Amino acid sequence: MKKNPKTILIYPQLEFAGAQIPTPPYSILFIADYLLKRNIDVKVFDLRFDSYEQVKEALSNNNIKYVGVSAMTGPQINYALQITRFLKNNFNHIKIVWGGIHATILPEQTLQNKLIDFVIRGEGEKPYYELISGENLTKIKGLSYKKNNEIYHNPNTELLTKSEINEQKIPWELINPKNYIRNGNFIIITSKGCPYRCSFCYNSIFKNRWRGWTAEKCMKELDKAIDYGAKKFTFYDDNFFANAQRIKALFKYFKAKELIWKAELRVDQLNYSLAKKAKDHGCEQLFFGAESGSQKVLDILNKEITVKDIIKCARIVNDVGIQADYSWMIGIPGENCNDVRKTISLIKKIREINSNSEFSIKILFPYPKTVIYEQALKKGFRPPLDLLEWGNIRRERASNYLQHNNLLEMIAITSAIVGKNIFKENNIPPLKMLRFFADFRWDKEIFSFGIENLFFKLFKDLIEKIISDKESSYDPFSHKIV
Repeated sequence: MKKNPKTILIYPQLEFAGAQIPTPPYSILFIADYLLKRNIDVKVFDLRFDSYEQVKEALSNNNIKYVGVSAMTGPQINYALQITRFLKNNFNHIKIVWGGIHATILPEQTLQNKLIDFVIRGEGEKPYYELISGENLTKIKGLSYKKNNEIYHNPNTELLTKSEINEQKIPWELINPKNYIRNGNFIIITSKGCPYRCSFCYNSIFKNRWRGWTAEKCMKELDKAIDYGAKKFTFYDDNFFANAQRIKALFKYFKAKELIWKAELRVDQLNYSLAKKAKDHGCEQLFFGAESGSQKVLDILNKEITVKDIIKCARIVNDVGIQADYSWMIGIPGENCNDVRKTISLIKKIREINSNSEFSIKILFPYPKTVIYEQALKKGFRPPLDLLEWGNIRRERASNYLQHNNLLEMIAITSAIVGKNIFKENNIPPLKMLRFFADFRWDKEIFSFGIENLFFKLFKDLIEKIISDKESSYDPFSHKIV
C-alpha cells in the first residue's frame, strides 16, 4: 500500500440549512478521524460554510486522487451532483467516491451517473481507507465500482464493532467549532444503529444493531465541546436511551456539569420515574416518533406502540414539565382519509394535554428496500429512475401514487407553521400571513387547495433566505430569537 496518501471529504449543502442549529457532518467526520489515526492527510469541507474555491485551492495544491462525497436522499443529492460536476470539470483525473445511505441503498443506480466513479456501501471508514491506500479493488468489502463499462459490487463490509465505535472521536482540528456551536447549542451523536425494525426506516434494511460510546467516552467528547462553548446538547442518536447503565452514568455527569439537553425516546419507554430523573438531570425536551393517530397505520409501520402509549407519554411529559416534540407521518400505503383525520385529532388532543408541545407532519416517502417501499410499489408507486429525480424528493410533497396529493401537502405545510413555536416569534409580514392562514386551516381542518402550497413552491428560496437570516441566532431550547 502507498504511504501517507491524501484525500478530501465533502459534505454538500442542505436545503433550509439556516432553519436549525447546524449538525456537524458526522458522516464524513468519523471517516476523517479513522484516516487521521492511520496517518492519512485528510481535509474536510462542509459546503454549508466552505466554498467551491476553497475546495479547488486544496486540490490544486495537493496531489489528491480520491474525493469522498456524502449525500442523503432528497435535495442534498442535487448539491452533491453540483460539487461533483465542478470537481470533474476542473480536475478530471480525480476519482469521485459517493457514500451515505442513498448510495448504499442504490449503488447501481448511483454509479450509472457518469460523474461518479465509486460507491462505498454501509459504514465507510474501513473501505475508504483501503481504497485511498491502494488496496486491490476486488478485495475491498463494501465497494462498488466501474470497470470496462460494467458495474461490480463487492461483498458487504462488516459493521464497526463496539470497541471500534468507542475509538471514534470528533476531529475538531478539521472543523471550525463556531459553525456548529450557536448560543451554546451543540448537536452530537454518541451511537449508531437501533434495535427496532420500523417498516419505513433504513435501520430495518441493514439490521443495524445498536453500538455506542461508553459513558466515559461520551463524557470525554462532551468535555471537548464544552471547552469550545457548548452548554446545551441535542443528542441525535436513533436510540439514545438504549443502554440503561450508560444513561445512569450520563445523568450524573449532566447534573454535575449543569448541562441542559434533549434527546429522542420511544413513547412506550417513557414512565414517570425516567421522566422525573431526566428532568432532574437537565433534560428540557424529548423528541418522540409518534407517527400516526391510527392504530391500523401504526401497525403498518411496525412501530410496536399503541395510541394509548402516545397519550400516556403526553401526560407524563406535561406533568413532569418536559417540553415534547412529536414527529408524525401521512401518505402511508394502506392509510385512508379517516386515518389522517385520526392523526390530526390525536395531535390536537396532545396539545390540549400540553399546549406548549411541538410537532411536524411529514409525507412518507418510501425508501428503497424497506418493507414500506414494497407496499408502496403494490399501490402503484413509481420510484425515481436516476439521481436527478431522487434529488427532487421533498418531504412536504406527496408521492405520485397517493390520492388527495394536494390535501396531504397542505396538511404538511400547515403543520410546519402551526407546529413549531418559532413562528410565534417571527414578525416578518410574509411569515405572519402564512401563520394566520395556517392557524385558521388547522383550527377548522380545511386543507383544500390554498395559496400557501403555491406560495411555498414558488418562493421556497426566498423563504429559506428569510429564515436563514433571522434564525442564525434561534435557540431551540427557549424557542426564541436571541
